[in-house]
Amino acid sequence: MTVTDAGGRTVRDATLDVLRKLGLTTVFSNPSHSEMKLFENWLEGEFRFVMGLQEAAVVGMADGYAQATGEPALVIINGGPGLANAMGSVYTAASAKTPMVILGGQQARKMLLGEPFLVAKDATQLPKPYIKWAGEPARPQDVPAMIAQAYQIARQAPQGPVFVSVPEDDWVRPADPEPLRVARVERAVVPDPAALDRIAAALDGAERPGLIAGGPVDAQGARADLIALAEKLNARVWGAPVWNRGAFPEDHPLFAGVLPPIPELINERLAAQHDVVVVLGGPAFTLFTAWDLFSTAPADLDRSPRPTLTADVEFLHVTDDPQAAAATLADRAFIAPPGAVVKGLVPLVRQRPRAELTPVREPVAVPEASSPLTQAYLFHLLSKELPDDAVLFEELPIARADFHEQIPLGAGNGYFATASGALGFPFAGAVGYALARPDRRAVVVVGEGSAQYTLHSLWTAARHNLPVTYVIPDNAGYLSLKYYLQDQKSWEAGYDLSGVDMAQIARGFGVRGERIDSPEGLRAALRDALHADGPVLLDVVVDDPGLFRL
Repeated sequence: MTVTDAGGRTVRDATLDVLRKLGLTTVFSNPSHSEMKLFENWLEGEFRFVMGLQEAAVVGMADGYAQATGEPALVIINGGPGLANAMGSVYTAASAKTPMVILGGQQARKMLLGEPFLVAKDATQLPKPYIKWAGEPARPQDVPAMIAQAYQIARQAPQGPVFVSVPEDDWVRPADPEPLRVARVERAVVPDPAALDRIAAALDGAERPGLIAGGPVDAQGARADLIALAEKLNARVWGAPVWNRGAFPEDHPLFAGVLPPIPELINERLAAQHDVVVVLGGPAFTLFTAWDLFSTAPADLDRSPRPTLTADVEFLHVTDDPQAAAATLADRAFIAPPGAVVKGLVPLVRQRPRAELTPVREPVAVPEASSPLTQAYLFHLLSKELPDDAVLFEELPIARADFHEQIPLGAGNGYFATASGALGFPFAGAVGYALARPDRRAVVVVGEGSAQYTLHSLWTAARHNLPVTYVIPDNAGYLSLKYYLQDQKSWEAGYDLSGVDMAQIARGFGVRGERIDSPEGLRAALRDALHADGPVLLDVVVDDPGLFRL
């Protein structure tokens, strides 16, 4: 039964009008019964429905789609257990500052006094603190206006996911008779000219300036400007720790590598090279652990200070996130759009003489074929076959050093990785990206352990015949955990993944899969997979890479 007003318009009808006006016409969903009234008489052709088999994969796909388009993506899932399933992916989207509107189905209003099936208890609290904002309308007719408000909040800096809980029966209630006027909230924040002058003066006064590139530089369209700025300053550029989006080409001679997320190593590398460092986008800094925690010796009473940056370097931090600025380890922070700051600095800084800088990275050896295969050899061959405009999605907790050494991504390549410690984004994110940009090949390089978190997205890739190539360096374990402990053998049950055949799993979801365990034919298989019509997965058996390198 559908309840309408005299004009026949329901909250559902009014909401679909708002979604059209906002451009939210691609829907990522794994719905439950509490959302089904929204899909009644679904408007095929006007709206694209992208089905995912599990909510974590659905949110991950929406994350990749939003990062490709630069605009909020729309997710519709159950607001209770469905959202709980997705929380790892929500956590990652929040860490990446991905704009996203999540509609969570709630039980009918009249049922909420009891304990109904699939109820979302304290619905707006469940996704906190990993969202920017959450709301549940006080009246059914307020649903469209609340979605429009959520959209505007998601897309304003710092961007991020938002959540709206919608009771099931709201969709069929009468709409407000007055059509909703959807405002366009323009992003008009610009850097303070005085702040730009201060940053430019610090860079010009430095003997050895350095730049640290965060993902927002690329997200805000300033990647080419960062190249121009670095070349004008003749300054090294480092990738920010936990680099989740490529903001500078890795094959550029001024690229110094990705900083490790450990304060002692950050200080060691930067103090040796720079007297002034400007952090452009992202926090300063995302840290993973401290050096002393690698020790397996008995621990002393903790009298250590909180992480600090070396006093030998002046650190300036540019971010559009006030909370990141408040928590900065830098000497001075500027709250401004990092992309606009980069663009504004290019004409302000003085042109320095071009001089070759002393290399900070060791020459990378060319790996050779072996049996068993090494991941370094796999990545070396992949780099030889990689299309110039391919977009890489990487999640390799144990193998990131080999990846960046053997695959120096160029100016035409995109790069995305997990912004948080939660696993699963690249496997699903590449699917969302390919839906938005089917003109570019998305290449997923993910270990077989990380792949388990969102492997359901394979089905969506097959259903839409997307140009996604999955390359799995399969070392049969969660090896990022293995090397934390001295007694590794007794912990084997906690990292051993032997018996997982990713090629068979892929075929079960409708994706062509091939398992490779020798160097013969590997390069040809990579070439074919990178130019195939539709998705392909290569499960490449590799040797244990040993202790990870930073």
